[in-house]
Amino acid sequence: MKRVAKTKENLKKCRCSDCPSYTLGCKLKNYPLNFVRMIDGLDNLEHFEGMFCAYGASTCIAEDKGCLCEDCAVFHENALNRAEYCLPTQKNSARCQGAQCQA
Repeated sequence: MKRVAKTKENLKKCRCSDCPSYTLGCKLKNYPLNFVRMIDGLDNLEHFEGMFCAYGASTCIAEDKGCLCEDCAVFHENALNRAEYCLPTQKNSARCQGAQCQA
């Protein structure tokens, strides 16, 4: 998988927080910690609840309720080729098909 830069510029373009799978409960649970992490800097973080194409799957999302990856500037600017980077197991997604589901 192509490595996406962990930058504030990319985070500003990111659509993950608007994703229907990233529920209000996830937002309320993670926004305070995400804010602190943004102040400390994004580039050295191993996990962040957002920009999942850079940081890996969400620890909060439990159900596939839709995907915005293909409408995201970060997705297009980095020539990413699959959606649902947020789901712990993309293979369980209804939209995930064959080779595009591989990491």
